[in-house]
Amino acid sequence: MFVVSLLYYFIILPQLRPLLIRTLQQTPLSTSNLLDDLQLKYTCCGINGKDDYNNLPLDPYPASCCRVPYCWRDTDINNNNGLNNTTSLMNTDGCYSIIDKYATIELWILIGVTGLCALLQFLAIIFMCTLYQRYKKLEDDPKFVINHLGNGIPINDSNNNIQNSSQTIEETVEITQI
Repeated sequence: MFVVSLLYYFIILPQLRPLLIRTLQQTPLSTSNLLDDLQLKYTCCGINGKDDYNNLPLDPYPASCCRVPYCWRDTDINNNNGLNNTTSLMNTDGCYSIIDKYATIELWILIGVTGLCALLQFLAIIFMCTLYQRYKKLEDDPKFVINHLGNGIPINDSNNNIQNSSQTIEETVEITQI
C-alpha cells in the first residue's frame, strides 16, 4: 500500500487536472452537480476557472459559481449601461488548487500510516527473530535443573518428613526423547 500510495502521488496526481477537465466536458451535468458543493463551500468556479463551463450544454454557469443566486440571469445587472457586470458577481478562481491540496494531504496521511505500519511490522519481525534465536539455544541444550529437598531424600518419598528441611540440591538432568 505504501508503494501504491507513492506511485499514485507521483504519477496519477499530476494527471488529475486534465482528467477532471475531460470529465467535465464529457459528462457536464453530473460533474457540475458534483462540483456544486465544492464551489459553494470554497467560493470557486470550475476546475481552472469559470471558463471551463464555456461551450457546455448547461446554463451559462452553475448557480454555485455566483456570489448571488443566478447572477448571469439578472437582467438588471447584465443590462446596466450595456456592460456585463456578471463577472464581478462570480467566483472566478478554479477549484483545482483546493482539490489538489486535499488529495495531497490525504495521500500523505495514507503514506505516513502505511509507512508506520511497515516499520512496526519490520520491528516485530526483528523481535521474533531475536526470540527465536534465544529459544533455539535452549532447544540445543535441553538440560533442566530439578530442585529437590533434603539429603538424598527423593521428593515423592512419603515415609520421611521433609517439611522441615530447608536444604535443596540442584541436579542437572538431561532429557532425551525415546
